[in-house]
Amino acid sequence: MNRVLVLGGGQLGLMMAEAAARLGLVVDRYDPERAVLLPGTSDLAVPITWEECMERYPVITVEREAFPDTGLSARLAASDRCVARGALATIPDRFDQKSMLDRLGIPTAPWRLLDRVEDLSAAVAEFGGVVVKARSGGYDGRGTWIIGEGGDLGTVPADELAGRAIVEKKIPFRRELSIVGARNPAGETLFYPLTRNWHVDGILRLSLAPAVASAALQPHAEDILRRIMEELDYAGVMAVEFFEQDGELLVNEIAPRVHNSGHWTHEGADWSQFDLHVHALAGVPLHALNVHGPTAMVNLIGTPFDQAWLQHPGVVHWYGKSVRPGRKLGHANLTADSLDGLRQGLRAWADVLPEGFEKVLDSELSLDRG
Repeated sequence: MNRVLVLGGGQLGLMMAEAAARLGLVVDRYDPERAVLLPGTSDLAVPITWEECMERYPVITVEREAFPDTGLSARLAASDRCVARGALATIPDRFDQKSMLDRLGIPTAPWRLLDRVEDLSAAVAEFGGVVVKARSGGYDGRGTWIIGEGGDLGTVPADELAGRAIVEKKIPFRRELSIVGARNPAGETLFYPLTRNWHVDGILRLSLAPAVASAALQPHAEDILRRIMEELDYAGVMAVEFFEQDGELLVNEIAPRVHNSGHWTHEGADWSQFDLHVHALAGVPLHALNVHGPTAMVNLIGTPFDQAWLQHPGVVHWYGKSVRPGRKLGHANLTADSLDGLRQGLRAWADVLPEGFEKVLDSELSLDRG
């Protein structure tokens, strides 16, 4: 295999194509909205037919979970060439995703289907605080409603969501963690260390890797991700987000693709998650990963590119997208010899990080020294 088609015209596919070029492979991208091919890292749009896709690409992968009905993307995603086909049939619908996890005996937040309007009040009576999630389509805080114990149920459009949402118990978690790993067609797997994530308003703002005091959790996280990939017969990189509660891991979300919380691997490991994804699809034996010292990934959200960033500690990855509020436009990676060193470097990025980021570092330092 020397050619891969990725379904999606965003930055994740672009970074796959960049990684593939370094490895002597070709990754082209299919833009579902424009129904055109983007060869490699080019922005030159080229028309392509189903027959040409079948002739050119023995392997198809994805950078997203949902596709429009128009164009070829949905048909390509359902084809037997798509290594994410099983995942796309299960993961995008949170009801199906949670049902799979229950069937596998993998712990998640207690939940129920919001089938009728009255199911919301019943869930609040059972769970106390709850999180309502649309069954499909929500990301970066969209399609999610949080109700604290004793909160106002009127803030949730339950009549509109009936049959189209689930309700989870609100978990008083210690911290949010994620694991990124890969599986190749031969069933070999490889995993990065657990990552500490900090979300604000549902959007990832800062990742720290490796997460401190997580050695005891790492085998459990790897086992969970391995079982999910095997269940779905998945090839490539996949990510699982967890809540850490009382020393246990509860699955929050699954992403059948390279993931924002794995961007630290660009500078924080010998092989990035994009390199690993392409290797896995090519059937290359998955070798051990060499992870460098503590690494921080800062998301650059809703802000124009600033030349001053190039003088800050770290490396900037810019996606070349139009600026709008809440949009992920790039990320910066910083590495250091210690968490204290990472703190010093991150202070230069304070203008693009929400207030409170140092408290996240404090909490990691307290675990490191505890």
